[in-house]
This record gives sequence, structure tokens and C-alpha cells, in this order.
Amino acid sequence: MIAIGIVSIAVVLLAIQFKSIKPEYSIFISVAGCIFIFIFILAKMKDIISLLDRLSDLTSVSREYVKILLKITGITFISEIASDISKDCGYTAVSNQVQIFGKITVLVISLPVFTELISKIGGLLS
Repeated sequence: MIAIGIVSIAVVLLAIQFKSIKPEYSIFISVAGCIFIFIFILAKMKDIISLLDRLSDLTSVSREYVKILLKITGITFISEIASDISKDCGYTAVSNQVQIFGKITVLVISLPVFTELISKIGGLLS
């Protein structure tokens, strides 16, 4: 966590320095910093995936649901990062559309879980 904090502060300070000289370089530095931090996050995802696999083995939860959960998490991260970068560049409308697209994609991917949940509730009620 300390490394990410240091990298983020360095990226912000570099971006601020370049903003007055060449604003486009400031954007490139910011995007590069976001990509670096995202790659660091992906390296940590390996631990989370192994933990979810162990939990799936211990319970009766299907691995398909674990895959859906991981997909939803990834989509959320990517859409949030893309939205923030768009907003930082001054493209608020694009940022809002990326957020909406991310939310709709999460809804579509989670439909099998909702279907199964409604099916189980219907089975309990009848």
C-alpha cells in the first residue's frame, strides 16, 4: 500500500509540473500512473481468486457464480478508472456514459444470479 501511495503522489506531482508546460503530457502521465496502479491491483487479484476458489470448494456455491463475481469486480474497476480519466481530461459527458455502460454491463452479467435467486425464492414460497 505504501508503494502505491508513493507512486500516486509522484504521478500527481509530475502531472502538475507538466500541466503548465505541456497539458497533453500531464494527461499521459496521469494515464500511465493509472495503468501502473491497475497492473499492481491485478497482481493482487491472484490472492483473491485463490481465496474464492477455496471458499467455493468449502461451500456449495457454484464456481460459475464466483466467475460472475470476479467479472463484475473487473468491470467495475475498469469502468471507474476509465470514467475518472475521462473526467480528469474534461470530458464529463464521456465519463458519465462510461459509468452507465459499466452499470448496464454489470446488470447483464449478473442476470443468471438474479434468475437463480428468483427461482429459489419461488421454490421456497410454493
